Amino acid sequence: MKVAFSVIENEIIKGCVENNRLAQKRLYERFYGKMMGVCMRYASHKEQATEMVNMGFFKVFKTIDGFAQKGGNLEAWIYRIMVNTAIDYLRAEMRHKHDDIEKTVYVEDTADVIADLGVEHIMAMINQLTPGYRTVFNLYVIEGYGHAEIGEMLGISEGTSKSNLAKARAKLQEMIINSNKVNLSAYGK
Repeated sequence: MKVAFSVIENEIIKGCVENNRLAQKRLYERFYGKMMGVCMRYASHKEQATEMVNMGFFKVFKTIDGFAQKGGNLEAWIYRIMVNTAIDYLRAEMRHKHDDIEKTVYVEDTADVIADLGVEHIMAMINQLTPGYRTVFNLYVIEGYGHAEIGEMLGISEGTSKSNLAKARAKLQEMIINSNKVNLSAYGK
């Protein structure tokens, strides 16, 4: 089933299929901000996220002809490419360095404490996680994948995915507790 695009989207897609640089620039500018946000969830720093975004848009321009023939939601299609590009980038990076695997520790929920934190603060904490922990956390918590799917995507076992998620949660819990200690000390508590 082919989905109709808006006139502007149709023009941009047609131009990108024809390798028109102006159309590619318009598509890039239209979705850059949102896709940078997606990649920042996986990246250690802004430069890494920028590299992921650029690699993702290269894939978009390379495969847009297939998208144009099938149709669909353009933003959702680009979003999926960005997530997959970030995963591929981190998978390649993980081949070169491995996280130490420790015993999994039970972590209690701290939902009340999290409600007091801002989105930027939480994202900053997530970005402090190691790439392996951050990637599994994002895929499981934000993207909604199961451990078997994550294991397949990253080339790790389902158990390693579960372990990395537990460790990511433990690290985040530790950061949240330390953050609250700092906040409480400012009030003399």
